[in-house]
Amino acid sequence: MLLGAPARSQDSPFQIVWVVIGEASSASDKDQAHAGRQLFMASDLVSKSLANVKIEQVDVAPVVNQLVIGERLCLTKMSIRTLGPGKEPVGGAPLTIHVRQDHKQRLGLSRSKKDICLQPNAAGEYPLRLTSMLPARDGTTRGAQVYIRVSDPNKTPEKTQEATAADVP
Repeated sequence: MLLGAPARSQDSPFQIVWVVIGEASSASDKDQAHAGRQLFMASDLVSKSLANVKIEQVDVAPVVNQLVIGERLCLTKMSIRTLGPGKEPVGGAPLTIHVRQDHKQRLGLSRSKKDICLQPNAAGEYPLRLTSMLPARDGTTRGAQVYIRVSDPNKTPEKTQEATAADVP
């Protein structure tokens, strides 16, 4: 009798919401990446669109950033690069920076016109997304996701079982 019934989904009160915390511009041959509040005006985006600038790929490194609670990481220290249709670098491409709303307080954000810095106050793993404000050739937007892994220096890590040579067949 249950086989013919449609599957019911469970309603969950939890919903992941991503919020914009600022903007970034990709690095160029002459200039490093920038991050901050309101780096771009609508006229900047219009002029790049009229120049037919397309962003096919967003690369951010390192993908995983290891920090301890209270350690500071600023986005301008990351490598932020964008590539166009022919895999050519596109410097100064406008990007938005997003974090999960439920992580925002724990990330210890400080934002200025010149940089966005994180100084986490709780251990955990926090994803950070950078999304192009300019579309790719197919009309979709491209982005990259990096992770901020924060450990507590006062907490001893759990012991893991390591395989020895005798354990390996």
